Amino acid sequence: MRADFVIIGGGISGAAAAFFLSEAGRVVLIEQESHFGTHSSGRTAGQFTVGISADTMRAAAAASRSFFQTPPEGFAEGPLISPRGSLTVARRDRFAVLDRLEARIAEAGGRAERLDRAGALAAFPALRPETVDEAVLEVDAADIDVDRLLQGYLRGARRNGALTETGGAVTAIHRAGGLWVVDTATGRHEAPVLVNAAGGWSDQVAALAGVAPIGLTPYRRTAFTFPLIQAPDGGSLGGDWPHVTSAEYDWYVKPEAGCFMGSPADAHRVQPGDMYPEDFDIALGIHAIERDTTLSIRRPLASWAGMRSFVADRNPVCGMSGAAPGFVWLAGQGGCGVLTSPALGRAVAAIACNRPLPDDLDDRGLRLAALSPDRPGLVAG
Repeated sequence: MRADFVIIGGGISGAAAAFFLSEAGRVVLIEQESHFGTHSSGRTAGQFTVGISADTMRAAAAASRSFFQTPPEGFAEGPLISPRGSLTVARRDRFAVLDRLEARIAEAGGRAERLDRAGALAAFPALRPETVDEAVLEVDAADIDVDRLLQGYLRGARRNGALTETGGAVTAIHRAGGLWVVDTATGRHEAPVLVNAAGGWSDQVAALAGVAPIGLTPYRRTAFTFPLIQAPDGGSLGGDWPHVTSAEYDWYVKPEAGCFMGSPADAHRVQPGDMYPEDFDIALGIHAIERDTTLSIRRPLASWAGMRSFVADRNPVCGMSGAAPGFVWLAGQGGCGVLTSPALGRAVAAIACNRPLPDDLDDRGLRLAALSPDRPGLVAG
């Protein structure tokens, strides 16, 4: 099939690219799995935050806030985000971490409150008092309805005429007559612009196309769920508490529907593929959470693992390499693909159409040079 844009990768990033690019031309979105959003996008904590340490990633998050707050008319049947503050707790010797976090949130236009021990315990009563001296609360952090967001992107792209294909593992890519030719398990697609949004597989897709890699490294992250606190009246407590993590970032807990989600915040270097949790990592997470809180985790209700992919400077890659005309990268979001998808989806649409970045993205500090796959220091070593 001949199109204007072929996108490889049907996670949240590829779906966002399809949504925004479908306003400019004919789009084909290809996903190798049987469902969109199978890997990282389907295993995310779904948190909106601007307290991100990597500067370009933080700018992309800040530039995405307005989309989450006010999506296009008809995009979704309900809100994309709901209030859920994010609390980072620290002992006295880790106050520098809180200072940096507070500054990052303010820089990105968020609201941060510095709390003493009493304030932290009021926000998350299950904290052990001896493990926290101060905390920073990102007041306007939020939960993201990831499935609602993903389906909104896909539905909007299809409404604009995009073809969305699952079970389309890519078998070969070559360039001929100014077109990228993509062979999949289900057929052939051609377009002058190819968007590589294949997540942890992005370097492999580039290799098929004869394009130099960007040094993408996938890491495994473990998560599990456990029951909310049982109240004396038979109900449960904790569902309206904030997301909470330690300044050491060796655990986090997030209330979800009817349960808590916990994680050891691990990062194990892996090859791209389907991720599975390791019992040892689950045990580490349980130990850390029970060490710093009064939460008791006798047995997780469920456990899983997801994949987070980074380049050397920990910032996203969104751009066209000078050595590969029409080959556009959208990769390296490092676990922030969901919360940056509105801004990076719009950025990749501008790049693919040879337009400048929208003014509001520029105002938030996003720069083509900082997103580029050709930027200095991108590949380690």
